[in-house]
Parts: sequence; C-alpha cells; structure tokens
Amino acid sequence: MRTQTFQYCLTGDSRTIDIFGEIEKRNIAFFELAQKQKIKGIFSSPPYVGLIDYHEQHAYAYDLYGFQRKDELEIGPLYKGQGREAKESYIQGISEVLNNCKKYLVDDYEIFLVANDKYNMYPLIAENAGMKIVNQFKRPVLNRTEKDKGAYSETIFHLKARL
Repeated sequence: MRTQTFQYCLTGDSRTIDIFGEIEKRNIAFFELAQKQKIKGIFSSPPYVGLIDYHEQHAYAYDLYGFQRKDELEIGPLYKGQGREAKESYIQGISEVLNNCKKYLVDDYEIFLVANDKYNMYPLIAENAGMKIVNQFKRPVLNRTEKDKGAYSETIFHLKARL
C-alpha cells in the first residue's frame, strides 16, 4: 500500500553517516522537512556481540540490491567472539552510533533498542551516549531460526536524553 510518506534505505556506517546529507542527495523536499522537524525516535535491533555473522545472514540482500559488502565495519561480528576485547569494541561501536544519531533527533527523542544484553553492556552504552535508560521491557524469544533452539529473552531498552 502506498502512503504519502518518504522512505529511503540509507546504506553506510551508522557511526558516521550524515543522515540529512544522504537524504538531501535523494529528495530536497524530504531533506528540508527532516532538517526542520528532525527525527522523533528510533526503534532498532542492533547486532548482538559475537553471535551472528550478519553480512552472511543477509548476503541475498547485497546481491539483490547491489550493495557493496563492508564486513570489516560490522559492529560485534561473530568472528571477534564474545571476549573482553570484543565487548569493549561493541560498547564503543554502539555508543558511537547513538552519538551520531543524536545530531538528527529532536531534543526529547525516544529510542527503543532490542538487545540480548547478557553481559549488561547497555547501561554503559547509554552513559557513553549521554543517555539514560528510562525503562526496560522483557521480551521472550519463542520462535528461533538458529540451530540453538534454547529459550531466551531479549530486553527492549527505552532510552532518552540524560539532562
């Protein structure tokens, strides 16, 4: 169903991408609206540290849309594992993404991040990004496609600006 909305798939490194600059290249009217109104919020499921090879999992999309693979830029890649160094790199990467996004958000933004935070990294990520976790919602994961069918839960972190 078509609606009177703007939708674009922006590809790039989420730690550094100039969201409004990329929109300006595609649609000046949307760029002007976005710059004026800014973005109200984000709902995302960032990668999980050392759990999935996301580039390989979505290889079909790179072929289908002709996107260039940039595996080396992946945050929390499977090949780095889940050791101390991998977790520190993950915390830095997700913090950088949030700090980059803040430039495009309204002052009273709402961010919701779905994470399997078994290492309790998101409080530090929020702190590094100048945000606070205002709520957490537990979400059981009942239907899994991975070989490991063990039950687990995810947390949806609700973040806002730390004032």
